[in-house]
Amino acid sequence: MIIESGIGNGKMAAVDDDNRLLAAAFNIPFQHLIAKDYAKTFQVWGEADLASGTVTPLHIKNTSQNSVQVITYIRWQVIDEANGTALPSAANYMEFGYGAAYASGGTVVTPINMTSSSSVISSVSAFQSNPTLSGTPTVFDRHYPKSEGDMYSYNKEGAALLIPGSTFTAQFTGDHTAGKVYCRVSFVEVGLDGYSG
Repeated sequence: MIIESGIGNGKMAAVDDDNRLLAAAFNIPFQHLIAKDYAKTFQVWGEADLASGTVTPLHIKNTSQNSVQVITYIRWQVIDEANGTALPSAANYMEFGYGAAYASGGTVVTPINMTSSSSVISSVSAFQSNPTLSGTPTVFDRHYPKSEGDMYSYNKEGAALLIPGSTFTAQFTGDHTAGKVYCRVSFVEVGLDGYSG
């Protein structure tokens, strides 16, 4: 039996000594595939001044009607906190959640396309600097910082999805009255029915 390429170039498939068809494959990360083939990988970051109570360094909404935002990584940090309980403490923690809506205030931030020189823009709206939100996020994770300046990273491995119209919010609750909280989210935009979007 002869196996031809099927495209008219006359090439045949090779077989090894054990009569197995020779094939080659390689494995690349999901984010690399989407960045390389579709230029739809993005990062967005925001920050907020610490205050006694809860502040929002980053709020994101999927504004697309036909795309899903796949959150792959979340990174956050507290810096220069002052006038509150020393870290770590039960009074100071970061939460991530879904469902709250943007109401007013804050500052618009624009996600950056991680494929350099790409003109593709993401289908999200994002706000930093403690925007006012309507409703309370449904929290899916909480973390207590161990010390000032530590950077915390989460690999969500594509399990956190923002379907059309849904939102993601990062909020820090604490008792400090000075300093900043920073949050960065990496995400990939894919179509509802496939990767091409």
